[in-house]
Amino acid sequence: MRADSKALVPFLLIACIPPWIGWSLLRFGIVPSTGAWQMLYLTGWAASAAGLVATHIEEGGPGVRRLLREAVRLAVPLRWWLFVLLVPVLAMSTTALLYAVASGNAVGFEPARFAQHVAPGALATFMLGPFGEEFGWRGYLLPRFVRRMGVVPALLCVGVIWGVWHWPLLYQSVSAAPARELVTISAGIAYMSVVIGTVYLRTGSLFLAMLLHWHVNGTREIAGQVFPGLPEGSDPLLQWCGFGANALVAVLVIFALKRR
Repeated sequence: MRADSKALVPFLLIACIPPWIGWSLLRFGIVPSTGAWQMLYLTGWAASAAGLVATHIEEGGPGVRRLLREAVRLAVPLRWWLFVLLVPVLAMSTTALLYAVASGNAVGFEPARFAQHVAPGALATFMLGPFGEEFGWRGYLLPRFVRRMGVVPALLCVGVIWGVWHWPLLYQSVSAAPARELVTISAGIAYMSVVIGTVYLRTGSLFLAMLLHWHVNGTREIAGQVFPGLPEGSDPLLQWCGFGANALVAVLVIFALKRR
């Protein structure tokens, strides 16, 4: 086995088994979804734990210290800060525009609502997803796949694994409308994998990758407040518009990567 992938199997086992068990217990009603049982959602931190463990197996202490330094790396070119700040807004705005055109419904714009995105409660979600995952997906897995298969295939492959990792959280929506949900969810995860992975590969900053992960999640949560008139996220037409917007952004980023 290659030296840079000898910990791949331990990584996948550590990353996947705890959340699959914890999330399944919650989502399939085996335990209550309220109270202290909600702490089972924190089993998603297993992805970052797996990245740190696997990096230690392959690179030892210096590798772990490198990842920790990357998690606080802020000195990156301004254009990448702008990328992180603007791309999720571009994707959300494109989704709203496509929906307004396709539905004929009036969609407003309330930019002041973006303030909700940086409220203390919203900032707490930074720890629940991005911090608990990015040491694994981008810090450990992505660079190894890039060395094996090149940048674009690696970005997409990590996206596939990342999507499968989420399956207990997605199962009910997929089972309700398999074709639509699989297409729209796949496009969303591919979009996130491409844009987050691109930021990490170009800057070496796990912090920026975490920030973009958080920003994408957050803009989706407040879309209905920023664009009054948008329906709930489960609306089929809105999901297809989101698919188009996410696919467009991902293709543009891939095209830019190939031109470098």
